[in-house]
Amino acid sequence: MQIEKHHIIISESSRPVLCPKKMDVLEVPANRQKGWYLSLMAPNTKGPAFAWLDPSRLYCNPQALADCVKDLLSPFDSDTIDLVAGIDAMGFILGASVASTLGKGFLAIRKAGHLCVATQSQNYTDYTGREKTMEVRLDVLKPGVRVLLVDQWIETGGTMKAAIQLVERLGATVVGVAAVAIENTEGGKWVKENYKFSHCIPEELQSQIDQKYLNSFKSFDQ
Repeated sequence: MQIEKHHIIISESSRPVLCPKKMDVLEVPANRQKGWYLSLMAPNTKGPAFAWLDPSRLYCNPQALADCVKDLLSPFDSDTIDLVAGIDAMGFILGASVASTLGKGFLAIRKAGHLCVATQSQNYTDYTGREKTMEVRLDVLKPGVRVLLVDQWIETGGTMKAAIQLVERLGATVVGVAAVAIENTEGGKWVKENYKFSHCIPEELQSQIDQKYLNSFKSFDQ
């Protein structure tokens, strides 16, 4: 099978910028530089009621998912992690993959009303501005447990902040926060300033993330 290679262009700052042709969902390029799999993410075609892109397309590619998890875990190589917690719902996919890679257990932090056991709850405002509540079971988190929190994306930061509050209220320690991307919003900056974090975005792509448009989206129109 012939593999399309990424085209590299040089920006004004002389930084290499990823500018790929449209990739088949199962394609694996010869040069797997950090974040190569971001080009697999699909743009929103359904309007403002939805998130501005669909990161979950990259999970369909097993090498992309593995490399994404590897990049997320790299900053935590020297940290002790007892448990991985993922946030409902897309954080379940990435969080469970991270937990499996580490050989650790996975804790689901759920939207209110889904857990049939005693819970601790926390109200929050999500990226759409809607008021919601999340819950976590009471019989897992306790003092001494070191937790890595994982979500798919951090936009306004409200959802992740609520998850942090739940973990810490029950006495556990947040080792760090991991997401495919952390936008430089007020909430995203708060996460970065207060907790160890990891994401998959090369520095030269952060401005595209913050502007909510990736140049790779152009290939979806071809």
